[in-house]
Amino acid sequence: MKLSEIARRVGLPFQGEDREIEGVSGLDHPVAGTLGFIENKRMVAEAEASVIAAFIVPEGVTLQKPFIQSKNPKYTFSRVVEWFSPYTPYEKGISPQAYVHPSAKLGEGVTVMPFACIMEGAEIGENTVIYPHVFIGKGVKIGKDCLIKAGVKIDDLTTLGDRVIIHHNTVVGGDGFGYVVEEGKNMKIPQIGRIRIGNDVEIGACVTIDRAALGETVIEDDVKIDNLVQIAHNVHIGAHSIIVAQVGIAGSTSLGEGCILAGQVGVADHVKIGDRVVVMAQSGIEDKEVPSGKILFGTPARDFMEQKRILAAQLRLPELVKRVAEIEKRMGIERE
Repeated sequence: MKLSEIARRVGLPFQGEDREIEGVSGLDHPVAGTLGFIENKRMVAEAEASVIAAFIVPEGVTLQKPFIQSKNPKYTFSRVVEWFSPYTPYEKGISPQAYVHPSAKLGEGVTVMPFACIMEGAEIGENTVIYPHVFIGKGVKIGKDCLIKAGVKIDDLTTLGDRVIIHHNTVVGGDGFGYVVEEGKNMKIPQIGRIRIGNDVEIGACVTIDRAALGETVIEDDVKIDNLVQIAHNVHIGAHSIIVAQVGIAGSTSLGEGCILAGQVGVADHVKIGDRVVVMAQSGIEDKEVPSGKILFGTPARDFMEQKRILAAQLRLPELVKRVAEIEKRMGIERE
């Protein structure tokens, strides 16, 4: 594909020689004859020295090589990547080796692969693709243009919006972890609520999202969830939030819009987190309310700058202990 054609498709001008582009690559693994991107001026020298044929660059940045200027080079590049993907769609249709209950409703263009199981009353929107060994329970509603990958389990009465992607072996709708002690035994509390997932949500592999005890567990529009995440019953995650790998969110916690929980963050139950809160990796949130806009770090999680000062002070503890011991010795103070 010519660079001029790529520029035309993304609606941006290009400068330099109109080269044939054979694929895409990055500066970490450059390949000759391909298109790459840079995000700032600091990367110009590296781009010029690489074997990559042409680049998408930020507005105001120029190269000796051919380039396309974009307000958001990474986003523009991501659009181009799709055109060079080696992955092709699977053949459409309903496999005779799949089980589809007679009462289930499948929209136009739905694909159901072998050994998938779709139970009574389920509804699946047009052009959705169901991989092998997927279980879709009674009364589940799935929107259009969704992609449900192999081994996913979606339990009864769950609702998914449009353009939802769920990766391999994720469980949506398992029982919430709810028990009450009676006569020394842990007695199960019935989990009779539901799960509602919005539009444009992506859920990674081996994620577990528990149904509510009562009411709903809710994942709002455009939430992105990484692999190996646990979301407990009655959790509410606001739109446009990002949940990174190995996060655990306990029951009845709510996140506002645009939050980011980095890897291995733990959140206690019944916590209310405001909008645009960022929690750094391996932090633990115990406070029952977190105001909007906060950046938190540590366990227990504190304001990021405060926690950095605490950590800096901890580095000086051996020296301070030694100095205190010397002062006590001079003063004749004996330790017990």
